[in-house]
Amino acid sequence: MDTKGILTLQFGHYSNFIGTHWWNIQEQGFNYDSTSEINHDVLYREGLTEKNEVTFTPRLLLVDLKGSLKNLPERGDLYDNSTKPSKGETEWDSHLVEIEHKCSDKKNQFLKDLEDPIESKKVLNKTYDLEKDVTVWSDFLYSRFHPRTVNVLHEYQHGNEHTPFDVFPLGTSLWHTSEFEDEFSNRIRNYVEECDYFQGFHLLSDCTNAFSGLSSGCMEHLQDDYCGKSILAFPVIPSFFPDSEFTTKEQQCHTIINDSIRVLNLALGFNAFNTHSSLFIPLCTGSEGWRQPGTKREFYRTIYNHKLPYHSSAVLAAALDTFTLKHRLKSTNFSLIDLCADLSHNGRKAAAASLCLPFSFNVDASLLECLDNWEGSLSKSITPNCAIGTDRLMQYITLRGISEDKLKLPPERAQKQQNLPAYKCDSIAEMLNLYLSYSTHATINNVTVVHKPLDVKTPYPRIFDQSINQFGYVSATPRPQHINVESIPLLAGLHSGSEVGTMLESLYVEAKRIKYPRFHQFISAGIDKDEYEECLESLLTLTENYTDNYYM
Repeated sequence: MDTKGILTLQFGHYSNFIGTHWWNIQEQGFNYDSTSEINHDVLYREGLTEKNEVTFTPRLLLVDLKGSLKNLPERGDLYDNSTKPSKGETEWDSHLVEIEHKCSDKKNQFLKDLEDPIESKKVLNKTYDLEKDVTVWSDFLYSRFHPRTVNVLHEYQHGNEHTPFDVFPLGTSLWHTSEFEDEFSNRIRNYVEECDYFQGFHLLSDCTNAFSGLSSGCMEHLQDDYCGKSILAFPVIPSFFPDSEFTTKEQQCHTIINDSIRVLNLALGFNAFNTHSSLFIPLCTGSEGWRQPGTKREFYRTIYNHKLPYHSSAVLAAALDTFTLKHRLKSTNFSLIDLCADLSHNGRKAAAASLCLPFSFNVDASLLECLDNWEGSLSKSITPNCAIGTDRLMQYITLRGISEDKLKLPPERAQKQQNLPAYKCDSIAEMLNLYLSYSTHATINNVTVVHKPLDVKTPYPRIFDQSINQFGYVSATPRPQHINVESIPLLAGLHSGSEVGTMLESLYVEAKRIKYPRFHQFISAGIDKDEYEECLESLLTLTENYTDNYYM
């Protein structure tokens, strides 16, 4: 049986890109011996196949549209013992039986190698051209799922422009259909009842389309049926929308309309996250993220293509895996409810996230030397329209991948280092806390240190430049082309401060500008102008919780 279990819910195609990287990262780093810092039972469940084979699969429910799975069976292949039908096996007259063969998508080399008993043992250390091969998230899925994990919305086709799943009320209406709500609710209940102690939910959701409405309906159900359990939600925004590259006036007009629809979905979604979640943290590698994602966030010694979901989702997955470590460690009683309570104090239901990918650390350096020479902030915001401040914050910082023997130089080599106050620190956590106390004002800093680095073997994209060595440290000697980066040190943070209120206010201003009656899709689906105005007022009220005089 499981302890401290958390159920993860993923709604939408981009959320599933992020989730796929996240589960891949975790499985690459599995360590089953007693030295493991991470309690994998928090997010994973143990089971048995019909052949009595032990399985360890994500405690996960994901939702996507028809056509988004390509070669991945809806029930997965882990428990699948079905055989292909043939005319000879049927009891009917063979002349009356017709078997239709559906053309399956061609599998890329990575997926082919996973099916090969010999090659599957090598895939993590091989190089593939996944930038060209990946069109959907299942194209780079290394993990294997339980049969109840995947849920497909057959009413809507992935990539179909004629019947798009694009507006918030379409999602809420679909949730309230008995066919979907009953089945999905039962699957949630099955997972929850398997746990000895159930903490709550991680929820990732696309928030620029109808999945924003679908996830809000689900959160309302969770709030009603699992009262007292925390819901940590991550509304996500892709780093690029293909319609932004228009070439004609007609295409430009179409993009402007789509931009407004995205803003409406965001405003309605954020209001729902505020109402039904315990804490929500918007994520995007774009700097703006409302009408369009804007310019991409740049990370030190990292080269990623923001137009590829395969790349940008890998950046967000690295952050997600890192800042959720605090409530997934064996060594602490800290829980999901503690995190949500601390960061949502005084009604501050939204928070921001930041990332330093990779944590810039010279191969022969000490942490003291690294921090003493650091310029600027430790990490960069990955929340749209939100800078990370340095004053009056509540923040959780997680640093991983730096061993204690790299803390400082020994006395015989320390020289001037011994004159620094930080030289008296006896642990990485103590030193990082000291650094944060100098670089922030009136701030509560909660530091977590995990010695295990982030595993970035295949199928994680090759986005680190040649100055990063095999183990993620900065080296003066360029890494050989045939050597891949296998792991990296990384720092990620969660922050609650006045800047989050500025972010929410910018969304309110953008949404207020839109002439809502022009968007009949929303009104005809049941959200009238008064209800929309009420949503905007709720957003504005939420921003007031972030003013310093209100907080103090």
